[in-house]
Amino acid sequence: MANAYGLYAQFLTLPEPKGPFTDQIIIVTGSNSGIGLEAARHYANLDAKKVILAVRNLESGNEAKKSIEETTKRSDVVEVWKLDMSSSASVLEFANKVNKELPRLDVAALNAGVATKLFKISADGWEETLQVNVISTAYLAILLLPKMYATADQFGVTPRLNITASGVHEWAKVTKEMVSDGKLIAWLNKEENAKGKGSYYEVSKLLEVFFVQELANYIKKRDNGQTKVIVNTIDPGLCHSNLTRNMVQPGEKIFMTVFKTAFARSTEVGSRTIVNAGENENFQTHGKYLANCVVFPTSDYVRSKEGYEAQISVWNELRDILYKLNPDTSRIIDSGTAN
Repeated sequence: MANAYGLYAQFLTLPEPKGPFTDQIIIVTGSNSGIGLEAARHYANLDAKKVILAVRNLESGNEAKKSIEETTKRSDVVEVWKLDMSSSASVLEFANKVNKELPRLDVAALNAGVATKLFKISADGWEETLQVNVISTAYLAILLLPKMYATADQFGVTPRLNITASGVHEWAKVTKEMVSDGKLIAWLNKEENAKGKGSYYEVSKLLEVFFVQELANYIKKRDNGQTKVIVNTIDPGLCHSNLTRNMVQPGEKIFMTVFKTAFARSTEVGSRTIVNAGENENFQTHGKYLANCVVFPTSDYVRSKEGYEAQISVWNELRDILYKLNPDTSRIIDSGTAN
């Protein structure tokens, strides 16, 4: 909703989450600050059995845990687990721990993300924004599915997998040249192609929407038209968070400060759409894009013929990338289990 209506919507009163999340185990990535922290706070306050803060920095994660415990007056609920989304090895280690140690997984709010104008290559060989926002997010989502399917079968519930996207996916420009060989992510990973394009944040959010829509299609087909796990994307709106700290040059900081002062939501209000999606077992949200706590249309491009063709191309490329990381990902997509 990165348009005039989107600015108006920033001032809508969003419903406060009601829960409850009794007996449920919930993971929130990127939860040491910002909307992730506030979402985790809501989950803990609404009677979740366990809330796992998946964070890169354990020290800041423990500070977030302390903050949640102080405001909710609940102890022995929040745990802090290490997760570095810039590393596929860390993602795998985290997912293995989830599948081994947790008796169930009801909600996974994949909220971690980066926004930067610096072209920086991760240890895995991918531009940082692509690595964190797209590849690792998709990798983690798929690796968590076996535990979520097991939860559905054992407890008769419908787990929810919610990925934080953004209304700025509407700004992403994908040309025929970029997808001509079916390798959009590889094209974006070349520094010469990034020159003059500023941040990859917008296109990374577009790729998240593509991934979730196609994953939702596969889940529905695999479940014979039913949906054992609900997956969707979330737009929390513009918030007073530190996400854009690496995006702006000195000359832009004044503009961003004024713009946020005028239009940004608090991180607590922004977190409400995340938690609303987490408490919503409505099958009508499966594969959908949620903004302001309701299903909302994606961009015109996403809903176009060209957008759908790009979606299939990105899905196939992502599957290839993830298969090379871990062949189990293809088995999970096709059957819901790595076995």
